[in-house]
Amino acid sequence: MTTVRIWRGVTLTAKSEQYLEYLNKVVVPACQIAEGNEGLFVMKECQGELTHFLLLTLWASSEALAKYTGTADDDVVNPTPEERNMLLAFESTARHYQVVKSAT
Repeated sequence: MTTVRIWRGVTLTAKSEQYLEYLNKVVVPACQIAEGNEGLFVMKECQGELTHFLLLTLWASSEALAKYTGTADDDVVNPTPEERNMLLAFESTARHYQVVKSAT
């Protein structure tokens, strides 16, 4: 059963392009090559001086997600020092959902 992982972070709008570059250089490739990854969405919403990011990743199973995170607490998010420098705020845990229905 597909597992969806959702995580949010906030940057200053002045740093949003720098953070997006970081995501595209580091996070996106790591997800793309991870076994069991079925997709990734990086979304952003600018609200004046703040830009909100939402990362949504799709995994073949909760086991595949746990293997990717490499920890028993696969909902814990621990940004790198470089990432923390760009983030104004972030969720310390990610939300995980089981996909129970999909339609196009």
